[in-house]
Amino acid sequence: MSNRLAGQTIWITGASSGVGEGMATVFHREGAELILSARRQAELKRVKANCTGGPGEVHIIPFDVVDPVAREAAVEQVLAEHPRLDVLVNNAGIGQRSLAKDTDLDVERRIMEVDFFAPVALTKLVLPRMIEQQSGHFVVTSSVAGKHAVPMHSAYCAAKHALHGYYDTLRIEHLKDSIACTLLVIAGIKSHVFEHALTGDGSEHGPSEWNNDSGMTAEACAERVVEAIVNREDEVVISIKEAMQAMLLRNSDPEAFKQRMSNMLEWLAKG
Repeated sequence: MSNRLAGQTIWITGASSGVGEGMATVFHREGAELILSARRQAELKRVKANCTGGPGEVHIIPFDVVDPVAREAAVEQVLAEHPRLDVLVNNAGIGQRSLAKDTDLDVERRIMEVDFFAPVALTKLVLPRMIEQQSGHFVVTSSVAGKHAVPMHSAYCAAKHALHGYYDTLRIEHLKDSIACTLLVIAGIKSHVFEHALTGDGSEHGPSEWNNDSGMTAEACAERVVEAIVNREDEVVISIKEAMQAMLLRNSDPEAFKQRMSNMLEWLAKG
């Protein structure tokens, strides 16, 4: 057991599965005291029970990030019970699997609400505490979709692009307050995120062959996030080789990139 996060209090949203669960397990092992949040209390209890690798306490606060009343109550509880909040990990999010032309505007609003406005709202509620303590760190789960176009992810891409604009600016505005912002450019992590992604009418996509059992483990991803927290990195790419190739191709050969993404569309359309 190492102690790279010893003494730090870290709040993770979307902690009931996937990348959030991986971060909870690894951060606890690294010595952090954790606050875990998501909508599903039973799953949070399961994650808490599996955090056995370190000495830090683990607290659970279930709430829906898009509910303003529940969000404010959660923040009040966290700030009342913890004299310091060192890191807020805005990890809660929702995916998309639908063509732009087939996606209801209400669904696009829902995706923006979950993936952009909710983390921003939570950030604004805890920011005064971080300013007061003259330290803090916002870690934000973005995606390669925050760096370039991904077919069948138009609203998701928009939300993730928006996160980069917001937190890149916030970092500069609070440089003198010693508040860091780290954007996690993630792709190819083993999870079931695409099963819960929204289709054009707002229903969940359901079982998917993409990204369930292939790619990097959530814990391996979390190990890299620990490094990013310790080093206060502005942005870190945590991705499988294929996604890295696409990111590089976008800059080196835009026409080839567009063709690659078009080919990806055909694959995605198969389910």
